[in-house]
Amino acid sequence: MNEARPVILIGAARSGTKFVRDLLGASPVFARIPYDVNYVWRMGARVDHDVLVPDMLDDRARWRIRNTLNRLARKKPGDGRRLLEKTVSNTLRVPYVDAVLPDAVFIHLVRDGRAVVESAMRMWQAPPDSQGLRRKLVDLPWSSLGYAVWFGLNQVRGRLRGRSGGEVWGPRYPGIFCDIEKLPLLDIVSRQWEQSVSRATLDLKRVAQERVYTVRYEDLMGDVVEIDRLCDFLQIDRREAIHRRFAEQADRSNMQKWRDRLSEDEIATIWRIAGDMLRRYRYI
Repeated sequence: MNEARPVILIGAARSGTKFVRDLLGASPVFARIPYDVNYVWRMGARVDHDVLVPDMLDDRARWRIRNTLNRLARKKPGDGRRLLEKTVSNTLRVPYVDAVLPDAVFIHLVRDGRAVVESAMRMWQAPPDSQGLRRKLVDLPWSSLGYAVWFGLNQVRGRLRGRSGGEVWGPRYPGIFCDIEKLPLLDIVSRQWEQSVSRATLDLKRVAQERVYTVRYEDLMGDVVEIDRLCDFLQIDRREAIHRRFAEQADRSNMQKWRDRLSEDEIATIWRIAGDMLRRYRYI
């Protein structure tokens, strides 16, 4: 039965995971964490990428991560009891997440890689969200202080490269720092999407399929029927608030803007790097 299991949203950065998290979070059954918490999942990690594996965990680490997630999710009176969480770097470490929350169900949200790359390239070059950073700092556990130091240094290195943002943004696939030294940003961001989708696709196949729901962002945005199918999977009976949030906030105006913003050469580069995943999810 899925009605009490934690819900983990898996999706590449800029794939609509924030929208879906907040959409489902409108239901009173959920206690959602309102921002990504990569620093929680990385507690104790000593690698420079986000592909964490279950062997890195012991019982104490599992407990610390679960306890922190639950604390962050249930900060306000009236919050539900069912954990709802999305951290985009979890696309690279589904087995690790599964080892921490073995009863969780996974929603795999996939969006057209061309739209994602166009949006993510802007985020790579944008300054950090100061309001969001303040919220995270207030809740940051002392055990994650090292992550805060890394984040600050990442911003400094980004400035030295002439960016408004950090040296790296979003999920860190193995080898991303080498790529930063030698590849154009478009190639890096295209590979970031490809790695996020391909690793999540492969790893979710190894999870019991009654715990996995895969949906394209474009399909979810296109019809409230898809929202109801997702709610059926999650066994959510009280849907009025979800339907209301969808009607108020679903914005389809940006879904095809990549066509105007990317050149033919840029689209060809994305196709060269990520064509297999674009084809797999019927974008080509």
